[in-house]
Amino acid sequence: MLFKSTLFAAAAALATSVPLWAETITDDVGRSVEVSLPIQRAVIFNRYSVEFARAIGAIDQVVGTGASTYRDPDYWPEFTETDVVGQGQNEPNYEAIIAKNPDLVIMPRNGVYEEAARQLEPFGIPVMVITAWDTLKHVENVELMGKLFGQEEQAADLVDYYVGYQTLLAERLDGVPPVPVYLEEKRPLVTVTPGSGWHDMIAAGGGENVFGDIVIEDQAASRGNVNAFTIDPEEIVQRQPQLIVKLEPGSYTTIPEAQYKATWADLTSREEILSSPAGQNDNVHVINYYLAGGSSKITGALQIAKWAHPELFADIDPEEAMRQWIEDFQGMPYQPGMTYQAGF
Repeated sequence: MLFKSTLFAAAAALATSVPLWAETITDDVGRSVEVSLPIQRAVIFNRYSVEFARAIGAIDQVVGTGASTYRDPDYWPEFTETDVVGQGQNEPNYEAIIAKNPDLVIMPRNGVYEEAARQLEPFGIPVMVITAWDTLKHVENVELMGKLFGQEEQAADLVDYYVGYQTLLAERLDGVPPVPVYLEEKRPLVTVTPGSGWHDMIAAGGGENVFGDIVIEDQAASRGNVNAFTIDPEEIVQRQPQLIVKLEPGSYTTIPEAQYKATWADLTSREEILSSPAGQNDNVHVINYYLAGGSSKITGALQIAKWAHPELFADIDPEEAMRQWIEDFQGMPYQPGMTYQAGF
């Protein structure tokens, strides 16, 4: 009887187990990472990478994430507090990660992946770098995620969505002079430089970052990094942006109009904004981070294009592209109203 039970258990295990194979993969920063595929249990830091996992149907294979993702429960109903394994990509909790027994930890290249690899190597947990916020690496990153999780067909659908809009932008902007753009994050007088995904988003939308000549390595560390570079107001006046876009932090849900208004009032009370060509021509906008960052920022690029070249993109609705991303790929109801502009 015991023998039969043992055989039955073994047969059941074989029937339900997923065959694995080892493979060495070159990650985002050129590291060789050996993994057993398909991944069954992953810890993923950075919201954009977790979005990729959900978009390709692999969210059930994500067993841990950062608190910065978990803190948006309306958007991430899949996670509870027990799934939090650190504050974020720069503050992982290694004890909590090990307790999850993951097959793989995924971090973006602006996370502490080298430290994580050293800490987790003794426990046989590989760390792979995938930077989902990188506009220029969207296709290869999505295809890699599909391979890692055994979801190649769903990954191909996401690639088609992205490439469709990418091609549309490239065809309509071919030969069109770029429009000078100043993009400001939440803090006043803090912008982005080459190396930031926001910088590449501006370029993809037919804009030219007015601070695109900044080489961050040549600057004093006190001025920040590629995603948060501090400037003087006089520099905005000197660089004459024709379009100004300010990022408004928020969840995927609609930002209250009062919040948009307050941001708009602060922005347009500044002399350097009003003195710019963008201020004089009412081309100053506030945009929700979620629309700006949808699907490796392709939705943000569409919005930049519509504001920078309205005559070329009159028939394009960036919020419709965002609705597709949220509803079709994230499986969440879409709530409109992701940008704001008032009159001067």
